[in-house]
Amino acid sequence: MFTETQPPTPTSDAELTGGSVKPDAGALLGRYGTGSSFFMATPELTLHGIGIRDRLHTAAEESLEAALQRLFALNRERGDASTIAVGALPFVADAPAVLFIPEHLELAGRLERRGAPLAGPAVNGSATQERPSRELYAQRVAQALTMMRQSGLKKVVLSRMLEVVGEHDIDQTRLLRNLAANNLSGYTFAVNLQSETRNIRRLIGASPELLLRRRGINLEANPIAGTAPRSSDPGEDLSRSRKLLHSAKDRHEHALVVEAVADALGPFCSALEVPPVPELIATTRVWHLSTRIRGILRDRDSNSLTLARALHPTPAVCGEPRELARQAIARLECFDRGLFTGLVGWCAANGDGEWAVTIRCAEIEANRANLYAGAGIVADSQPWQEVDETSAKFRTLLDALHGSRR
Repeated sequence: MFTETQPPTPTSDAELTGGSVKPDAGALLGRYGTGSSFFMATPELTLHGIGIRDRLHTAAEESLEAALQRLFALNRERGDASTIAVGALPFVADAPAVLFIPEHLELAGRLERRGAPLAGPAVNGSATQERPSRELYAQRVAQALTMMRQSGLKKVVLSRMLEVVGEHDIDQTRLLRNLAANNLSGYTFAVNLQSETRNIRRLIGASPELLLRRRGINLEANPIAGTAPRSSDPGEDLSRSRKLLHSAKDRHEHALVVEAVADALGPFCSALEVPPVPELIATTRVWHLSTRIRGILRDRDSNSLTLARALHPTPAVCGEPRELARQAIARLECFDRGLFTGLVGWCAANGDGEWAVTIRCAEIEANRANLYAGAGIVADSQPWQEVDETSAKFRTLLDALHGSRR
């Protein structure tokens, strides 16, 4: 069980950024534009990166963690001991990561989003194409259920992609601002990606799910699994939330994730608190089951990236058992997930950091946006209900693209 201890003084915002603290988080969002390389609004902090000073590159046989420490050491030699690396990691562990140190990093407190105005449509005259179609996705859910009956597979997360093509380039700045205005909690983010053209290519999204936060010796994870679409009718919306909270199917799906996260964090912690029952959280489009797990770090040498990678991928984005789920995903999904269902966040040279699960996101370049959504399939899943769940999750990005509220 979790026990209260007296932690060391947590890292201050000024220490994280070498003193470059900006008091107004809204101003950081307002300054986001063409020259920006990174943005992330968390429940506590807002970060805005401009330019790229150093990219992380792994040498032959070098681990990601070793490459990151080498990058931090290089910056210490330059006289910068408070460096922060930012970026995103892919779903597949050995695929290339997108991690870098911004040329300039501004940091402020919480971004106040309630009542924030929408920036207007980010796309005009759009056409969409689903991969796979709703019908084919339902068939693949049915195939996954057959695999569960014939093997030890307990859960698998199957995804869909929605391609949106506009008549003109998508306004990425408006998209980010609309996501921030529509999503009052969680993690709103934008990460610059390398492009084979001269266009700016970015990963942009609004995730409700914290994978891991480390501040000093204090750890927190917030696994989310079990979902129900929301309704615009208050009475129906309340009914759906209660049904989700008491759904045996969704509670089972959620328990698989919580157990996996607790098991992965256990060896790193001297104490761990795991609530016995989940709670409800809401985004503008869906209800989720949520559990907040807290721990006390045993070894301060374990930085936030190392801890996050020890958890990834959880059953919330992959399945259980992990290897059987990976095999099912490779067989049933028709596209490369890339950074979708990976990690997005930051890690400081002192080991602190925060990583969200990369869901409710899109990759944007020129006039194209590839949106992603997935659903956790367990033995009691109904194929067309999972289709509806992915459609509801697409709405987070579609609302922001079209400049609309729920």
